[in-house]
Amino acid sequence: MMVVATVAFCIGGILVGGAGIFLLLMIGDIRALWTLHRIPVAPVTARGRVALEGATEYGPAGPQIAPLSGEDCTWYRVTLIREPSRDLARGDDSDHDVLLEITSPSWPALADQTGSVPIDPRLLDHPRALFDPIQTEPRAAVTTDIEYRRATPVRMPRIVPPDLVDGLRTSERLHLTEVRVPRGVKVFALGRLSSSGLRPSRAGLTMLTTLTRTEVIAARRESMGLGGTLAVVSGLIGLALAAGSAVLLLTM
Repeated sequence: MMVVATVAFCIGGILVGGAGIFLLLMIGDIRALWTLHRIPVAPVTARGRVALEGATEYGPAGPQIAPLSGEDCTWYRVTLIREPSRDLARGDDSDHDVLLEITSPSWPALADQTGSVPIDPRLLDHPRALFDPIQTEPRAAVTTDIEYRRATPVRMPRIVPPDLVDGLRTSERLHLTEVRVPRGVKVFALGRLSSSGLRPSRAGLTMLTTLTRTEVIAARRESMGLGGTLAVVSGLIGLALAAGSAVLLLTM
């Protein structure tokens, strides 16, 4: 009986801790909603922290052809990595080696009726560095992946040097990823606009998503409501388990 009570007490503590995590997430949604309501949609001629609505457009370099898919786009990045890293034996923290990275020559643009502004690629791709913005909303970019193993070979595009494929070991794999942004994708953006273009905000909510502003607000409200419900349910069940098992343990 003591074992059962101890396990119940531990589970109760975990559920109470989970309720605290849900509350923290809910606070994040509250802050995001406050930001979304505080910052109205502005034209691309504005400056400072802004909300923008428009569509993706070609940058200064004009139309781009994504190397992997061959699709027309406004911007692309192709990355080739090898897993696992050959530097693991030397204590390298990374679990892979970056063998190739190709990026289009200029940033893409966000255009509305008043003009267009360059878009910092950090708003388009998934986080690549510690302080890159984390976004839960769907992105404007399209991703294409190819994986190559000696046991399951596939045809690699010309951009991959043959020696990288020929030198692959049996225990390794190559992962080729293309991230591209098509032209004309309608987007809602929240960031900091300067003469150099639209960049991530120094602090607070940052995004560039295919959702409209209204849809982003609705999704955040739904997430906040779900988080609140889970926090209450998890907290009550956790407290009941922890309190009941604590009483049982004290009487033994």
